[in-house]
Amino acid sequence: MDKEIYKFLHNLKSNFKRKTLNELLKEDKPHLIVNGQRHRIKKKELEFIKENISGDIRLPIILEFDSSYDSGTVKIEGIEEVKLISKILGKKVSIFSEENILYIYKPELREVRRKLPTTTQYLFRVGLN
Repeated sequence: MDKEIYKFLHNLKSNFKRKTLNELLKEDKPHLIVNGQRHRIKKKELEFIKENISGDIRLPIILEFDSSYDSGTVKIEGIEEVKLISKILGKKVSIFSEENILYIYKPELREVRRKLPTTTQYLFRVGLN
């Protein structure tokens, strides 16, 4: 039974290769490979991101749900990622900030996904405690 559960959980892992904004902007048809499938990225989103932060950001932006967080809490990691999401949500972040983690909640998540539907990706983590 434990082997079956382990195998099931192992196969659920997220599998995607991240690319930088600059790499995606150079492509005629920007895309990422997510779980072995081609995932198209809207150029309009890439242009929006380019206008708001540096080209060093790696996409997709990971929206992490973890069973150890409070219900509806989403974690975003990365300096550029935090700057971009904060800007979308109207949250103040110092331009000199080295903050690399931001927690948002369901209403904010809807706003982020509305603005960046193809450049964000959900990641679910489940603890077995």
